[in-house]
Amino acid sequence: RQLKLEHRKTKPYTPQTNGLVERFNGRVQREVLGITIYSHRDLETLLKGFNQAYNRRRQRVLKGRSPDEVVRSRLAAEPKLANRRYKPPDADALPPALQVIAHAKEVSHPDN
Repeated sequence: RQLKLEHRKTKPYTPQTNGLVERFNGRVQREVLGITIYSHRDLETLLKGFNQAYNRRRQRVLKGRSPDEVVRSRLAAEPKLANRRYKPPDADALPPALQVIAHAKEVSHPDN
């Protein structure tokens, strides 16, 4: 209540009531899980890169701002909202993820 947050639960097995999360999960399914991954480490690398790209991408529902921009502006306005234990994501997560994708393409289409 101090942070003016409201925790709302959705009905089980009704994805239409949780649109934002379901859209994100659908995007992960379409863009990430369609790639053949050969290790848990590669999957983790790929998901970190995807998460970074997603958080930097402008979103219509955020009035053309990225999730990163929204969080940074909120923290600048109210620094007490920051979680001191939060470890920020690796700023260089995208290049290794792109390498995983390139390797997966080479393995699945060796003659192209």
